[in-house]
Amino acid sequence: MFTRCPKCKTVHPLTAKVLSHSRGLVLCGQCGRAFSALSFLFDEFPSGKAHAPAIDKKTGPPIIGRVSKGTKKTEEGIDEAAAQTRHNPHRLAWGLMSVLLVLVTIANLGWTFREPLKQNPTVNTWLKDNGWLEVEREGLLKDVDRIQLISRDMHSHPTRTGILVLSLTFVNLAQRSQLFPILEITLLDGSNQPIAQRHFQPTDYLRSGADTESGLAADVFLPVLLELGDPGEQAVGFEIQFL
Repeated sequence: MFTRCPKCKTVHPLTAKVLSHSRGLVLCGQCGRAFSALSFLFDEFPSGKAHAPAIDKKTGPPIIGRVSKGTKKTEEGIDEAAAQTRHNPHRLAWGLMSVLLVLVTIANLGWTFREPLKQNPTVNTWLKDNGWLEVEREGLLKDVDRIQLISRDMHSHPTRTGILVLSLTFVNLAQRSQLFPILEITLLDGSNQPIAQRHFQPTDYLRSGADTESGLAADVFLPVLLELGDPGEQAVGFEIQFL
């Protein structure tokens, strides 16, 4: 097999091993032009305006490898390394995906361990200096994921017919006071399908005259007693959500 340099028309013999290297990208040993041998491939020595390789001990078959830094470049001004990148677009895509994966992992770790990080004096000071804690300084924290249900129980009212009594206790596990949550109570049937639902605002479950503006303090256990209408025997379970 032979290939012909599109610039100087020099014809070079090829082997399958040379052709498979760098996916056919070769470097003319006569003029230094980088080109794809696959685009100028001949089974026999081509006729016409073609020249045999110059008789020079330093000049042999097409050179495959890197062009010396700052020297030989393609006709478009792109060196061989750039030409290889152009022929391997997946390399750039994989590089971008790797960088994105690292950033997502860092962000996920930061979110998972956000509370311990906030308690670190150095991190906390940095967050405050950069305004990240400005919203929390101005008002109460709202993080229902840090409110944990400790106990719950539902039974019929001992003296009133058709009334269910729900008692529950929850605690604020955050490191600071936060807003009292809204309680979402859902009654379920035997297939765990909702048959009734009701939302209780803080003023509905706190004692009369309670200070709702100060919020639920850290590590405080709050007992709650609620009354609901009994939908009948089909209600066999219930679910509590903090909103």
